[in-house]
Amino acid sequence: MRHEALKIIDSGQSFDLVFITADRRRGTGGEVKRVVGWQKISDSEAPGRLPGQFAKKTALVKDPRHGQHKTINIYNPNRPAEHPMKVHWRLMIYMNGKMILQ
Repeated sequence: MRHEALKIIDSGQSFDLVFITADRRRGTGGEVKRVVGWQKISDSEAPGRLPGQFAKKTALVKDPRHGQHKTINIYNPNRPAEHPMKVHWRLMIYMNGKMILQ
C-alpha cells in the first residue's frame, strides 16, 4: 500500500524506487525512472547545502509545499554530487521490488 511505502521513505532508510516523471507546467514527463539506494531529504537533517547544489551567498528559504503538491525530494547518499529528484508520490510504481497499490 502507498501509506506503507511512505512510512518506509519517512523512516530515513535507503530504498529502491520506480516512478514516473511529470511536469504539468512544462508539459513534459512520462519517463519511467529507477533509483537504487536513495533516501528522502528531510528538513531536520538538511545541511547548509543539499546534495548536488552549490553553496549560495544568500540563503533563500522557499516553502516547497510538498503536502499540497503531493511530492517528496530524494537524493543518492552514495553520490552527493548527483542532483536530488522531486517525486510525486501518486506516481510511484514499485518500491523495493514490490508494486505499490493505491
